[in-house]
Order: sequence, then C-alpha cells, then structure tokens
Amino acid sequence: MDGLVTESVNLLTFLELGKIPDYEQLKPEDMARLFPEQWLTLTDDWNGLYYHAQQTAEGWYDHLLVARVLQNEASQAPNSDILAIKQLIVSRNTYEAYQDYPALSQVLDTFYRNEDGFKRIFSAVADVNSFLIEEAESLLQSLLVTFSVQQPNIESLDWATYQQMAEAIKENCELFFSSYFNHLILAAELLIQLKPNSAVLKQVALCWPPYVLSSSTGELFFIRKLLAHCYKNEGVEFLLAHVEHIMPEHLLFLLAQSSASDCIIMKKAFTDTFAAQGYYPGANCSLQVYDDFFTLIINRKSKRLINDHL
Repeated sequence: MDGLVTESVNLLTFLELGKIPDYEQLKPEDMARLFPEQWLTLTDDWNGLYYHAQQTAEGWYDHLLVARVLQNEASQAPNSDILAIKQLIVSRNTYEAYQDYPALSQVLDTFYRNEDGFKRIFSAVADVNSFLIEEAESLLQSLLVTFSVQQPNIESLDWATYQQMAEAIKENCELFFSSYFNHLILAAELLIQLKPNSAVLKQVALCWPPYVLSSSTGELFFIRKLLAHCYKNEGVEFLLAHVEHIMPEHLLFLLAQSSASDCIIMKKAFTDTFAAQGYYPGANCSLQVYDDFFTLIINRKSKRLINDHL
C-alpha cells in the first residue's frame, strides 16, 4: 500500500484515540497491525515491540527497530526490553560498513557491539567530534542530492516511457536510502545533539522524496523525526514559514504534543493557506477533515487547561 496512505490513516487514528495504543490493544484487522511502521516508530511499549519483533521472524521492520534503539541509547540508558530487542535484531542481521563514511561506520560498530563508548560520543563537545559532524552533514547532503532528482514530465512522454523513468528514479532513491538507513539515523541524531542548528537538518526535513513511498522503508519516519527537531528548535515560526511543505498529518501530530496557542495559530495559518484552492495538494483527506482534527486537538488542550486550574 502507498506509504502516504498508511501514514495518514495511522497518524489520524492515533490522534483520534489521543494516544499510541500498546501492542495488546491492537486488533489483527487494525491498520497499525497490518502496516505497522507508524506504530513501531512512535510507541513506548517496548515490551510490545519485542513481542512484535519475535513474531516477525522475516525481519521486515528490523531497520526501524534498530533506529528506535539507536535513538534511545543516544540519549539515555536502555531498559531490559530495549536491550532484548537490540540483541534479537543484531543477531539476525549483518551490517555493512561503508568506506565512504568510515567515522559513522565506526560509531555504528560501537553501537552494534554494545560498547560503552557509544553514549559518550553524544555527550562530547561538538568540536572534538568535528570529523563525525562533517561526515554526518555530508551524508545528509548526499540524500538531498538524491531526493532532488526531478520526476519526468508526464505530459511530454508516452505512458510506458514515463513509467520506466519514474520506476528508475524510485529504485535509485530507495536503494540509497535503504543502504544508508542506519548511517542516516545516526547522522541525524549526531547533528540534533551536537549541532542542532545545522542547515541540512531543516533542508532534509522539508525535502520530499520524488517517488511513490512504500509503507515500510522509513522515509516518513525520518522526515517526522527531523520535523519534530526543527519545531522544537525554532518554535511555531518554523511551522508558519513552511506550512505548505509539511504533510498535514505531520503538522497535526506535532501540534498534538504542543500548546493550545500554537494549535490555534497553525489552524488559522493552514486554513488561510489552502482555503482558496480548496485542498492540500496530494493530501489523503479533505480540508474539512483536517479542520476537524485541529478543532479536536484544541478542544482537548483547552479542557486540560481548565482541569489543571480546578
């Protein structure tokens, strides 16, 4: 299924619920069980994640679980469930070191081997890790170049030629992203913690992949992570400046974890930006659906404010 559809359905379902359900609360027919990328990358139910990993012996989502574990270990000591997930995933996968990114590969090797030095890398002074910062920025710049390939103009080509060219772009971009996925996760985490104002973080967050996304490759998870950092780093001004380039579901999900005032500001900005044309280009839902979710989030936050003052 189209990755944008599953991203939209699952995120809006979680927003409607007001939480990310635990694994045992998911029904077999739920979209989050059938296409679990969003649940895997958002839940704090680490015991459920471990059970899911055990039940998915073919390892379709192992790369996402490794990314979650890496992000967790970069900021805090992992619990027993997280360590169990890591041991399981690492035991059934082989990881390739890339000679073009030797410093990042060395840090990943430290991570895979459970060596103590991994966490210390993220607490060191940024200039001490200048070689890592340079490689991290270089890799994300390479991703930008890869994603900057222009789709062929369908109006100037016959259908067969267009399909062939579009598929070639998809294969090339997906190959780069999947091959360097762990390196990309590490590079982003290093920059977020050691150089949070790096321009390339924002550039990648706002750079949309030029191909139809799959439901499990991780591009949308990566974009979500970088958008959350940019919002945390720059505040609502970031959202206001780039509302046209942020998937509505991503915008709503960010705001659900923010303040009522930011939600009110962005509801107006979103409406003002897209009301005239009547739709958000490429969106999975109508503007009315998104407006209803803005209202839902604002009402929930307003009720919490009232309850907090009682």
